[in-house]
This record gives sequence, structure tokens and C-alpha cells, in this order.
Amino acid sequence: MLRVRQITSRRDEAGLLPINASTWWDWVAKGKAPKGIKLGPRTTVWPIETVLAIGRAASTEQQA
Repeated sequence: MLRVRQITSRRDEAGLLPINASTWWDWVAKGKAPKGIKLGPRTTVWPIETVLAIGRAASTEQQA
């Protein structure tokens, strides 16, 4: 399970996907990414397989 900070990139650290946190949350709001699993009021996680699939799909969209 991955948190937003592990999925997204920041100035000082690369994430799994080359996007920032606001882009990730925008994708969630638009349905491009699932809502995730709430562990607490401020903690949401996503399965790594789901995140990798989203990254592959985004990569093929850019190549087309």
C-alpha cells in the first residue's frame, strides 16, 4: 500500500509517478485514479498494483 507522498514526486524526492500531489488528487476527483482506502481521517493508501497500472496507462496515453 502506498501513500500519496510515495506515489508523487516532490522537489527533494522522486515518487513512483512523475506527477505532484495535486495532480494525483485531481485524478482521484476525476475518476482517473480510484479513491483509495482510508486508514484514518488524514491517511489514504492505494495498492501498488493499482498505481503501477495507472502509470502504465498514462504512459501509453502520452505515446499515442
